[in-house]
Amino acid sequence: MIQAHFIRLEYGRTSPGTIAIVETPAPMISWAISGESQAAWRIRVGCRGEMLWDSQWVRSASQCAAYAGKALTPGDVNELSLEVMDESGAVSAAACVRFCLGALGEWKAPWIGEAEAGEDTVPCFSKTFFCRRPVEDACLFASGIAYQRITLNGAQIDGSFMNPALSEYEKRCYYAVYPGLALREGENRIGIEVAAGWRSPHNVCYKLTGRVPDFTGPTLLSAALRIRYRDGGEEWLYTDESWKCRYGAIVYSNIFMGETYDAAKALPHFAAPGDDDSSAPCARVFPAPCEKMCVQALEPVRAHEEYPAVSVMEVKPGVFVADFGQNIAGLCRLRLPRTLAAGQEIRMAHMEMLDEDGTLYTPPLRNAACTDRYIALGDGKDAAFWQPQFTYHGFRYAQVEGLGQPLRKEDICAVSLYSDVDSHSSFRCGSAIVNAIQKMVVQTERANIHSILTDCPQRDERMGWMNDATVRFEETPYNFDIGRLFPKVVRDLLDVQDESGAICCTAPFAFGCRPADPVCSSFLVAGWQAYMHTGNLDILREGYSGFKAWNDCLAAHSQQGIVNYSYYGDWAGPAYACEGEDGAKSSETPGILMSTGYHYFNARLLARMAAALGQEDEAAEQNARADAIREAFLAKWWDEASGKVATGSQACQAFALWLGILPEEGRAKAAKVLHDDLAAREYRFTTGNLCTRYMMDALTQWGYLEDAWALITREAYPSWGFMLQNEATTVWERFELKKNPGMNSHNHPMYAAVGYWFYAYLAGVKPLEAGWKRVAIHPYMPKNLLSAQATVETPLGDVSVRWVKRYGQAHLYVQIPCGAQADVTLPQGTQSVSAGFHHFSWPLDAE
Repeated sequence: MIQAHFIRLEYGRTSPGTIAIVETPAPMISWAISGESQAAWRIRVGCRGEMLWDSQWVRSASQCAAYAGKALTPGDVNELSLEVMDESGAVSAAACVRFCLGALGEWKAPWIGEAEAGEDTVPCFSKTFFCRRPVEDACLFASGIAYQRITLNGAQIDGSFMNPALSEYEKRCYYAVYPGLALREGENRIGIEVAAGWRSPHNVCYKLTGRVPDFTGPTLLSAALRIRYRDGGEEWLYTDESWKCRYGAIVYSNIFMGETYDAAKALPHFAAPGDDDSSAPCARVFPAPCEKMCVQALEPVRAHEEYPAVSVMEVKPGVFVADFGQNIAGLCRLRLPRTLAAGQEIRMAHMEMLDEDGTLYTPPLRNAACTDRYIALGDGKDAAFWQPQFTYHGFRYAQVEGLGQPLRKEDICAVSLYSDVDSHSSFRCGSAIVNAIQKMVVQTERANIHSILTDCPQRDERMGWMNDATVRFEETPYNFDIGRLFPKVVRDLLDVQDESGAICCTAPFAFGCRPADPVCSSFLVAGWQAYMHTGNLDILREGYSGFKAWNDCLAAHSQQGIVNYSYYGDWAGPAYACEGEDGAKSSETPGILMSTGYHYFNARLLARMAAALGQEDEAAEQNARADAIREAFLAKWWDEASGKVATGSQACQAFALWLGILPEEGRAKAAKVLHDDLAAREYRFTTGNLCTRYMMDALTQWGYLEDAWALITREAYPSWGFMLQNEATTVWERFELKKNPGMNSHNHPMYAAVGYWFYAYLAGVKPLEAGWKRVAIHPYMPKNLLSAQATVETPLGDVSVRWVKRYGQAHLYVQIPCGAQADVTLPQGTQSVSAGFHHFSWPLDAE
């Protein structure tokens, strides 16, 4: 029986029981099909009893359509119903989702803040208002920068954290939309607490830079509440100087230093019946901090997995360390003793490593304290549990002191926080070590997705580094839903781009340089991967001029086709392949080679983008530029006789092979140079954050699969297996187990990029056409691996691949969703197959 499911709006997932927020008045609707193939579809959209759109039956196999009904009203909850029909005329049950147009157009709400701001205080803004007649519903549009928590008539309206999304605030502020709110006839109270978050000019990460970013400033709130009455009338309530500003129990909150909660200062009835704010001072109106307001369609940060303590040790009298068994980003929830005395302070510090005496080893945090404090009310009046609200930490261990009694395992729990972008994609194989690495990959990514994709979650950094992201952004779409996440990344970079086309090393721009290191092709990769994985052509249209301007900027920093600067290059390889005792810059691979290679890569990718946009002349121009860069690259670094690229380092060879920049007749020789160097070093690689992944690809493509397999299953230093041998549950920044204040994060996603190789090579699954309409299936089967399988969630449904070796035969099982086709590469050649289940087998000796 045919059935539609996995409805997407504007290329993002929808979830049962939630209301999807859309940005555009004509959102793109797409869906997956199970059962029979689709012959026709029908979409109906209604709101409050009115039919806004009935497409009628559309004879088409297409699984997407743009909304084409009556104008959507911002803030209204719309009910979408989708039916599909197969060739026999059988009609599916309706698949239903709810959505709301969040875009308001002109933003009318003034910005308010504290009359006299303290350092990282949390102002509590409140307003009492009256509804003179019965209310049908309400919708709140709110931007509390940096992070907000909203209470309406005594109840929190949303369970998200770190909302709204971080942005380059002086350019763009996001507002969150909360539709379908219930108000009372008569008196109502709304309260919004706002924490400084990344807006704080006191953040310790700025000590790294010596500059305070442009996006910092006062803690501010702008909000609009639309009230609709049952008689059809409408009223708007805006933030203004009539709102009151007080302070409550959260007396200090900083994302790096932690949060302090003083229970004696709590506002007992905040924004609830009985709350008397009449004597509180009024808020102050501030100028708008940003150039434009944008609705936040990106999924918010939410609480996900909970990790009970697996052990608790008293490491000093009254000092307890809980081990949660998993390195995460998030917070701790603590059960409070009933015997607390007034003013008693509990301190809860967080870290991912322990010192030899069992206490937290904190030097790698550098300036970040990562410590939350609870000051008791006493007399049995404290709440049963407490957790911070506006901060987060990267940790496996929590050190608790000041309880006045022993800490038990059941008294504390770690809560994982990350943007709500999980998918049901998965990979596993017949190797325990590879499965453990894949688990580390996913956990590391989760710990570093908080509306931006950060480099680490624990120390005084946590920034959207774009050099690491160039390879990471090829892995992330396989493990997570990037339909809304990657377009935001593109916009973050557009917001920091200057008139010369230069982007920054981090976005939002907190650290690094402008222009960024040329390896930051992540700007283009984010747009391209969003297009390929979701079919979103709009993000290429929106970003193309910026993508092109960035590569033009690199051209302006080139001499005779060679880019003339580099900061990082192939960064943070094994220590023996880096400059200096504790350095991270490669001593093996010229930085300008990496810079020039990415200049070439950008031009080729721009040509593909231009072709996708129907701009054939532009595509030809970009290909011509790429040809010229290639000629300069080869003239400077290619030695045809030896097969070496520049120094012949593993990174030089792998990068050139991955780029496809070498003459075809020389590629096999270049690959052999790479193989020979690895073999001579007994698989001690010298590559860094970018070329380690590229080396895996190049070895596999050029006949050295067993080398790649030896690298991924290696347990001696340097390797992912070495991390596992040292009890890692997330991927490290360096291959060394380092303990000093330098670069030694143990939750760092750049080397998690190897997860791409699991899906794209071991399982052999890649998109050939945008939106996975055409799929490449080409698994590689190492001799010592007996099986592998992967499921990739796509807009058309799941692509599933499983292969197994048994009794001298290889068996490949492929499931292709309706609306897609696949090119399956086997030893005997490539076959094109349509949607459905397919089984292939061949003798193992045929390979």
